[in-house]
Amino acid sequence: MSQEVIRIKKRISSVSGALKVTSAMKLVSTVKLKKWKNKMLSNREYSEQLKETTDLVLSFAKKAKTPFNIINENTDKNLYIVVSSTLGLCGSYNNNIFKLADVQLKEKDDAIILGNKGLIHYENGSFTKILGFSEYNSIENTSLINSLTSFLTSEYLKGKYHEIHLIYSEYKNSLVFLPKDVVILPLKRVDTEPDSFGPILEPDEKTLVEKLVPIYIKTIVYSKLLESEVCEQAARCNAMDNATNNAKDLLDDLRIEFNKARQGAITQEITEIVSAANAL
Repeated sequence: MSQEVIRIKKRISSVSGALKVTSAMKLVSTVKLKKWKNKMLSNREYSEQLKETTDLVLSFAKKAKTPFNIINENTDKNLYIVVSSTLGLCGSYNNNIFKLADVQLKEKDDAIILGNKGLIHYENGSFTKILGFSEYNSIENTSLINSLTSFLTSEYLKGKYHEIHLIYSEYKNSLVFLPKDVVILPLKRVDTEPDSFGPILEPDEKTLVEKLVPIYIKTIVYSKLLESEVCEQAARCNAMDNATNNAKDLLDDLRIEFNKARQGAITQEITEIVSAANAL
């Protein structure tokens, strides 16, 4: 019986160590979640206002033609940007992204995989992988995001892709975040009534569209990557919270088991002493 007590004590020690690790990781993820969530909410207001302005300008700038809202009919190849995490321990965050991407990606398409988990998952993918942005690991890689945006716009203007998609995690709340596929290019022009009055566009329609559209595309890409960062931290925080609770429940069960084993060992020792005394 003493061997059983020793075994349980070792297991309690092991689970206690795991509990300390998961509790620390939960605390770190909570701090990061709060940080990136505040940035996301601040950026969301800006990006929504920019989208409204861009839609308004494109809908009334009839004379200014921009190649960014023209569909490339000469090709049926699409480009997908798949946003995954670089670190693990974030629950089903990556698996949900992969399930959606597996359905959308075709063999003829190209793909930019962001995050090490995605690179590992699609190591043997049938589609063509563009590896120039494989060093991306978080939203803090601002220079790489700028390079990515420039690459997207230049490749679309060359007529290489029919559409450019971004597969990311949409943030609903700290418990719900869903994978989503959005079309980055071409831009959708909102039609207006022929006799409707629009804003005065200065200095002129063409100049305004040429300056505004690249800023809009860069903002959209950044805001979606920022939203994915928040979802990743929320998923990791939830996973560590569940792991911490499971460790606590397991410790409670082990302590009960330990007390029973110790009581049994004590009872056995007393029985042996009494039996020896009676034998004398």
